[in-house]
Amino acid sequence: MVKSKILLPRYFRYIGIFLTMAGIVMSVIRFGYGIKPDFLEVKVFVVYAAYLQTSEFRFITNNISEEICGITLLLGLSFLAFSRFKTETEELWVLRTKAFMYSFYSLTILMIFCLVFIYGWGFLIVMTANIILYLLIYNIWFHLFFFRASREVSD
Repeated sequence: MVKSKILLPRYFRYIGIFLTMAGIVMSVIRFGYGIKPDFLEVKVFVVYAAYLQTSEFRFITNNISEEICGITLLLGLSFLAFSRFKTETEELWVLRTKAFMYSFYSLTILMIFCLVFIYGWGFLIVMTANIILYLLIYNIWFHLFFFRASREVSD
């Protein structure tokens, strides 16, 4: 099947599971418990940063724990979403497309809700979470559809 060539190899699914779990654990440690390990305080090059002062195109000292959490979750969820199954079929492509559309609709409704009811820093946090939410919602819809389809076949 030609369409499956755009998907990642199957072993990326296992890497995705590991990275997603690691990202969740690190995010709970970082954001849930507020822990910022000192060894992650490093000099980084920024294109633009605005904290107490604005920095452009220079090196600043920053704790990169948030970036590590975000990158780990993004990679893990992406690998889960875009790695092929052992056997790719037309039915799986239909499920992938359906999950894509449902996740787009779900996230659009969620963002409209947030635009109407959340303001200030809270909205900035929601917009930052939006980066990961799309992949998370896509994976949830896809695996829900996949589970339902596999139950129907086995009945």
